[in-house]
Amino acid sequence: MSASLVLRRRLAGELRALRLKAGMSQEDVATHLEVSSNKIVRIENAQSSVSISDLRQLLALFRADAQTAEQLLDLGRNARKRGGWWSSYRDLLPGPYIQLEAEATLVRNYQPSKVPGLLQTPDYARAVVRASSLTVPPEEVERRIAVRLKRQERLQGDNPLELHALLDEAVLHRQAGGAEVMRSQLERLIEAADLPNVSLRVLPYDAGLYPAAGNPFVILTFAGSVDPDVVLCENRVGERYFHDADEVAGFHADFRQMIEDALDETTSVTLIKKAITEMSG
Repeated sequence: MSASLVLRRRLAGELRALRLKAGMSQEDVATHLEVSSNKIVRIENAQSSVSISDLRQLLALFRADAQTAEQLLDLGRNARKRGGWWSSYRDLLPGPYIQLEAEATLVRNYQPSKVPGLLQTPDYARAVVRASSLTVPPEEVERRIAVRLKRQERLQGDNPLELHALLDEAVLHRQAGGAEVMRSQLERLIEAADLPNVSLRVLPYDAGLYPAAGNPFVILTFAGSVDPDVVLCENRVGERYFHDADEVAGFHADFRQMIEDALDETTSVTLIKKAITEMSG
């Protein structure tokens, strides 16, 4: 099992449900186990893993039946396993996003100024990384590009990741790495739009102002109903994740409204082709 974070979130949700069913507060649990309440909070927020011994105590405290206990113990063992291709890039990927994306079945990505990482060409990605920090060593630039390319493998093969990419028209005209690099990148967008699991739509200038304008975000959706959606908002100072159902629902509403304001997929591709022609001319 590779994405331990996803399993940890699933286990956290199950433990929270058992606690509530038992009519106990987080403080009650902490008192019974003689630990700090902060430890229980971190376990239920999936911010830290739970040891098997602690998990057994929790399940006994919540009076979980034998079948449920065995299932959650197995889930807890798998959640503690480490691994995944991203392990070699832990110094570059301090946040949980890559693990979440690796287990997501659907990614909704709104970008107002640059091509989403899942659709970037190596040369475009190189320009983006260099623009983000002028002090990044050349070898680190190439490792960051390798991460992007590895992520893109999920768009191909068996059970490919479904991607709904929503771009502002400005993305098509903001050059990164020069005209030739940008032309190749736009051609890559056209190729990606032809994939059955990729939906690519453009918000044209004449759409005017729209929800979330200028503020990129990603909504990650997972298989089944036990793993709730997660939203990532990223800027220069770091990453911020939203898990609360009401907050996530707000991002979904914004995305749906922007889809209504956007061009359809065929017209979006036509606009991209027009941008290539104008760039060539």
